[in-house]
Amino acid sequence: MSRISFLRQNSPRKLLLAMGLLLAAAAVAVGSGADFNSTSANPSNVLSAGNISQSNSKGGAAILTASLMKPGATTTGTVDIKNTGDIAGTFTLAKSNVVDTPATPAFSAKLTLDIDDMGDPACTVSCPAAVNKYSGTVGSMGTIALGSFAAAEAHKYRFTVTFPNGTPATDNVYKSAAMSVQYDWTSVS
Repeated sequence: MSRISFLRQNSPRKLLLAMGLLLAAAAVAVGSGADFNSTSANPSNVLSAGNISQSNSKGGAAILTASLMKPGATTTGTVDIKNTGDIAGTFTLAKSNVVDTPATPAFSAKLTLDIDDMGDPACTVSCPAAVNKYSGTVGSMGTIALGSFAAAEAHKYRFTVTFPNGTPATDNVYKSAAMSVQYDWTSVS
C-alpha cells in the first residue's frame, strides 16, 4: 500500500501507467493460455458427370435377313453391342415397328426367335457358353434385360429365326408372307 500511496503522491501519471501495464499483462496471460486451436482444409473439390454411350456393329442396318423361307428353314445373324461410355450402364433390348404382310395370319406370330449372349466378341479361346436371353416368337418378344455393362464392355448377340415346320394345312397360310421388325438397344446409368 505504501508503494501505491507513494506513486499517487509523486506522480499520478506513473500510477496510471503502472495500472495500465498490470491490466495488459493480465489480459495477455488470460488470452494466451486458455484456448486450443486447430484447422484443416479440403481444397480443390471437383465433381464431373460420367458418360453413357454405346456402339452397335450393325447400327442402322439389319441384324439378319432371309427371303424365300420355307418351313423348317433357319437363319442367323450377329451383332456386337459395346458400352463406349466411361461409366457402367444397364442395357436392354426391345422390338418395335413390327409389320406383318398380310396382317393376318401374322408371320411374326409363327416365326420363332432365339437371342443368345455369346459374351465378349474378342474371345476366341475357352470362351464361356452362350446364355439364352430370349426364346419365343418374334411377335411376342417384349423388353429383355441384358444386365450391366462396365465401361468398354462388349457382348456379341446371336439372333436365330426359324420357320417351324408344321403340316401343309398349317403352313400353307403363310405362303408369300413377310414381316419386318426393328430392334432397339437401350442403356441407362
